[in-house]
Amino acid sequence: MAKPHAARAFTLLEMLVVILIISVGASLLAHSVAGGLENARDRQAKRELSLALRNVRSQAVLTSQPTALHFDLIRNSYRVAGQAEHLLPAGMHLRLTTAAELSSAREGVIEFYPDGGSSGGNVYLEHGPSHWRVDVAWLTGKVSWQDGAGP
Repeated sequence: MAKPHAARAFTLLEMLVVILIISVGASLLAHSVAGGLENARDRQAKRELSLALRNVRSQAVLTSQPTALHFDLIRNSYRVAGQAEHLLPAGMHLRLTTAAELSSAREGVIEFYPDGGSSGGNVYLEHGPSHWRVDVAWLTGKVSWQDGAGP
């Protein structure tokens, strides 16, 4: 007569090891996804600021009126007069270098003129170890940005 096979089961220790491996993998995945989302928010903030500067320039040319983008250096935000304020993501800081008569410790302005030129300046964005610089050329009003560029 054949001997019945003994049922083979996982021990409690083996199950705990598998659960531990799964939880470590899940936490690594969650951390990676969170970091990716933060980087995406940073890139989006840079794009939106560049787009806002370009739109203000276009508005100045189309309306034949000087138009300005106002920066609140305390709130880390920017806005066009009569429009909604755009706040930068939490943890991102804003610094501005412009013409002296257009800036204060709390607020700054980059103004665009009907001929396409501007008051010029640089906007510095910092978030942790990452930093970017958005340049506005005074003669042409051209807006460009650079990764890793400091003041």
